[in-house]
Amino acid sequence: MRKIFCAILLMMAIAGCTSHKVVSSNGTTVTTNGTGDNQTVTVQASGGSFTAGKNAVDPAKLGLPVYPGATTDEGGAMSGTSAQGSGAVISLKTSDAFDKVYAWYKAHMPANAQTMQSTAGSASVGSFVEGKSSDKEQKSVTITSSTDGTTITLVSATKN
Repeated sequence: MRKIFCAILLMMAIAGCTSHKVVSSNGTTVTTNGTGDNQTVTVQASGGSFTAGKNAVDPAKLGLPVYPGATTDEGGAMSGTSAQGSGAVISLKTSDAFDKVYAWYKAHMPANAQTMQSTAGSASVGSFVEGKSSDKEQKSVTITSSTDGTTITLVSATKN
């Protein structure tokens, strides 16, 4: 893990390259693609791979509904694979109010997927989960309010 972290730091130092590949002596391959906000970093090692960046995950491929007009948040996205399975997470942002986004997901997710909704003062959070922790696939949507709109976090995980 430490070697992968060092490799990621090395690639961040090379930011600005359109595409660059570095292979370390231990067989770990680090690749960057794009520039600035559109840059992704991929680390491949014998145990699997990890990709991070604003465009690292296509939300339409997660098998979850994507709120209309939502865009990838600054936090971006990440995905990974290993012998145990694969997973992806993406953070989306919309200027729409929490209540509107939550109602949309309530209408577009299975009826039994709603797990929680809470409001305390001006902060609201809600979540939906498909699949149990013992299932091969599990997907979730978490919606949180913020001062400038609503953040939607989509997560998909598959066990091998």
